[in-house]
Formats: sequence, structure tokens, C-alpha cells
Amino acid sequence: MKRRLFIGDLHGCADELAELIHSFNFTSGNDSLYSVGDVIGKGPKPRETLTLLKKFNAKIVLGNHDNFCLTAAATPEKERSESQHHYLTSLGDVEELSRWLAEMASWPLYIEEPDILMVHAGLEPGVSQLSGMRRKIFFTIRTWDGKGEDLKSESNPPWFECVTMDKIVVFGHWARRGLIDLPKFKGLDTGCVYGRKLTGWCPEENRFYQVQARKAYAVIKGN
Repeated sequence: MKRRLFIGDLHGCADELAELIHSFNFTSGNDSLYSVGDVIGKGPKPRETLTLLKKFNAKIVLGNHDNFCLTAAATPEKERSESQHHYLTSLGDVEELSRWLAEMASWPLYIEEPDILMVHAGLEPGVSQLSGMRRKIFFTIRTWDGKGEDLKSESNPPWFECVTMDKIVVFGHWARRGLIDLPKFKGLDTGCVYGRKLTGWCPEENRFYQVQARKAYAVIKGN
């Protein structure tokens, strides 16, 4: 049986990614790997994480931290913030950085399959066509205020309570919320970089795979 493994936010947790792939008994040429984005940022091994995903021919959508890195690269060097500088230098020398930036720039905002739609953060309520949704929604939304101005206030409902989809939507981006297991929505960000777990979901088995983080590499802030 051909299987798919959808993996939550990685944030440079390459060791945990390798362990999760191993626990899944991933078979190249038969199984397929998917990443909900936020491959880099905060964690210890962004280059190794990118390398592993490339090795397994993973399909990846753009996360907000990946987009932050692309924005940093487009910012004049003298105007870059400390965070922007750190993101860029974490990806290696000029030649290696250039290769990874080109990879990230090729990642789409969503990947659609016959039965599943994968995005980083979520979808825009009230908009029926993916092509009509605002770009920032795909990698920043958590909650919905009715306008799309405040996308993370916990006083507003989660975006997935405001969206109706025929397909299962797989997403990440919400470590504080943790695992979301609803019939039509699978939220896979379980805060590995914050010392919790890395989660994968296999639709063919309807099973979650999880590995414990080696340590807390970052401290969760706010929502």
C-alpha cells in the first residue's frame, strides 16, 4: 500500500524528523512525504532539515518562517534586523544559502490532492476559490475576525470553525493549540521546537505518528 506522511512544523528539528521517518518505516519509491512548512527558524539544524526533506523528495508548502527568510534575503543587508541576519546565516555560506533560498521560493502556498488540501496555517473563510484567497492568510491565520485583520486573537473563533471543505485540510502553525484531530481538519503543529512532540499523520492508516523532542530549543511566545 502506498502511504503518505504529513508532518507538522519542523523549525530545524532534523533529528526528530529523522526519527519520525524511521518510526514510519518510510519506503522510498512507495511512500510520500509532505511538510506543512515552517521548515526553518528557531531550531538547531535548519540545513540538515532541508537536506532530509530533499532526500525524501518531500512536497512542502511555504510557512511564515520560511517566508520571513525570503523577505530577509530581499532586504538590503544594511537594513536587515538581527533576526533576519540570523535566519540567513543559519543556511550556510553564500552558495549554499542561494540554493536553499531558491528551493524555498519554489514552495507553493498550498498543495491540493484529490482527497486532501495542505496549507501552512489555514484558509480564508467566505472565499470559495483558493486562487481568490489573500496570500498572507495561507501562512498566518489562526482565528477569524470576519475581516482578516486580526488573525490570532483567541477571542475570535478558530478559522476551521468558519470554513466548510469537501476535502480534509492538513495544516500547522498553531503550536499553542496543539494537535487538532477533526474529521475534516488535521492540525499537526505540536510544538516540537518548544520541547514537545513532532507529529505526522498518515491518511491511509488514519494514524498519527509522534516522537518526543530531544529538548526545548525555543520558548513559545504569545499566541
